[in-house]
Amino acid sequence: MTFIIIIVIVFVIALLYFIHHDKLVFINQKIFTIEEKLKSTLIKRKEILKDAEKEIKELVKTDKEVFSNLQEIDSKKLNMFELDKKLMVYKKEFSLVTDKYDVLKTNEEFQKLSFAISETSDKLETYRKYYNKYAEEYNKVIKSFPIIITTIFTGRKQKEFFDI
Repeated sequence: MTFIIIIVIVFVIALLYFIHHDKLVFINQKIFTIEEKLKSTLIKRKEILKDAEKEIKELVKTDKEVFSNLQEIDSKKLNMFELDKKLMVYKKEFSLVTDKYDVLKTNEEFQKLSFAISETSDKLETYRKYYNKYAEEYNKVIKSFPIIITTIFTGRKQKEFFDI
């Protein structure tokens, strides 16, 4: 009788593990996909800001650096959270500069760049929400029994969240 109870308990634990493991694999795939979209959109935003800086210098007729240290940002060395925060600061600076100079508001090329920045903002907002949703699910699953046992041995870490 004891043997049967042990077999049933082991079977239930194994069943729970496989159910949670499948869910973990699914969530990991979702997170990987959204991370790739986030990274590519952040890199696109960085390139648009570089182009905007050139356009601003030309239209405002200045040699001053518009976005301090933008050229020095190496997106390969920063994780996507750090890159997002830095580019958010530059996007705010972009808005301030746009408001400051009327010549920028009337220039067609600059308006295209402004639209492209807005487009990346919309995409990034959606991607951040989507990422946070799956990061929260991931964090719950790795804390659930029996996955937590393998989490300890495999060294899985909780996922960070984007500030929204």
